[in-house]
Amino acid sequence: MTELLTAPFVVNAFIGGVILAVLLSVLSLFIYLKNWSFINVGISHATFGGLAVGFYLGISPSMFGMLFAVATGLLIGYISRKGQLHEDVSIGILFSMSMAFGVIIITMSPNYNTDLFSFLFGNILTISEADIKILAVFTAGTLAFLWLFFDRIMYCCYNEEVAYTSGINTAFYYYSLITIIAVATVLSVKLVGVILASAMMILPSAVANQIFWHYRSILLFSVVCSVVVVVGGVVVSIYYDLPAGATIVLIYSLLFVLIVGAKRFLGRR
Repeated sequence: MTELLTAPFVVNAFIGGVILAVLLSVLSLFIYLKNWSFINVGISHATFGGLAVGFYLGISPSMFGMLFAVATGLLIGYISRKGQLHEDVSIGILFSMSMAFGVIIITMSPNYNTDLFSFLFGNILTISEADIKILAVFTAGTLAFLWLFFDRIMYCCYNEEVAYTSGINTAFYYYSLITIIAVATVLSVKLVGVILASAMMILPSAVANQIFWHYRSILLFSVVCSVVVVVGGVVVSIYYDLPAGATIVLIYSLLFVLIVGAKRFLGRR
């Protein structure tokens, strides 16, 4: 077991998983504050349409998935801000349309049976050194952006109207966050797949919020907890020969249930 855990592909899985855990747990705070859980689900499912086009053309499914995800996220944000259609309705229409389009396109691709499965459900053990470099650069850039404009972004999350009247360019930070979340969703596909990608952006803050109230504590706990869960999930998946992505999300979900149950039990005493 020790030799297996030190194998190069497993080491890459640990490194990539830790970097991605930090990225998604930080973004989880803003998704929680903005109540963007459903937007995140819509973006992750819309990615499928782009992946299908990439498979069919034989050109970088990840690139097309990213284009679809960003376009869908920006369109959802635009419709929501302009008030032309209720946000939930626009999300439901866009991600359903993208999924349906993806299903039609992917059935026309001769190699979808083997490759598509890994994109739908994820396989962190396939992360390469090139993937880690891309993920590390994007994570560093995202963290730098959030650190530089943290106060303004938090202001927009708590009260966008007041932030706008204070002279803050709320539209810039709004669309920037959606774009970052869309790209992060595509990058997380190799960890947990399209189907479970949104869960890794929702669960960290959902778990942390059950214990802490201050946003700094929520952010710190989310990062630490995500790193531990991802590393633990990879080890468990290897030991019991289980899908890594599903194992990670299941552990996180069970942790959430345990914490909520413990709070209720202790609250009754």
